[in-house]
Amino acid sequence: MMAFPVRFASAFDRLRATRDSGALGTVFSVRGANNGMLPLARDWFTDVRLSGGGALVDHVVHVADLVDGLTGATPVAVTAVANRVLHADRANAETAGLVTVTYDDGMVAAIDCSWSRPDTSPVWGGLTLDVAGTGGTVSVDFFGAAARGLDAVSGRPIELRYGPDHDLPMLRTFLAAVRSGEQPQPDVHVGLRTLSIVLAAQESVRTGRTVPVPLAG
Repeated sequence: MMAFPVRFASAFDRLRATRDSGALGTVFSVRGANNGMLPLARDWFTDVRLSGGGALVDHVVHVADLVDGLTGATPVAVTAVANRVLHADRANAETAGLVTVTYDDGMVAAIDCSWSRPDTSPVWGGLTLDVAGTGGTVSVDFFGAAARGLDAVSGRPIELRYGPDHDLPMLRTFLAAVRSGEQPQPDVHVGLRTLSIVLAAQESVRTGRTVPVPLAG
């Protein structure tokens, strides 16, 4: 089982139910943003020799999994750009990227996968999804439930999130699968499909061209 916790958010369940009901019509566009802080607490994240890449590797897969789980469409081509302008003095990998994925049904997904949160950010980051269809649009902020304010002494922003814990239902699903012997989702095939998008994005950044996505899973 792949550790894609946002798939287990109740908001995603409602989004999928809305799509399955036909209320969105034909989904033709998805815009996802998975932004966070530079993960210096875990130095290997920014060491390409250990992590395989930077923000592209860290963040693209989570949005790609949501698109996979929502639509079931197959990615066919990727165009990506990335740079190391943010945190250039501290990171040895790309810290900002934009990945555009074309799917077999004509849908296009754009993924902002940047480590763009400043060190002074009150939280590590977040993930949002905007889904557009012929019948309507839906926007979801998966970590948006929070009380916000300012520290009385320092004046720095405070954000205390009170939304549901996405990790808990994911872990429960995994443990239930271990006990029952049934294969849980998302499985290794989902992992391979999301990885294929990342690898195509890296090749697109390297070559400056649109890259076909190899079939996976």
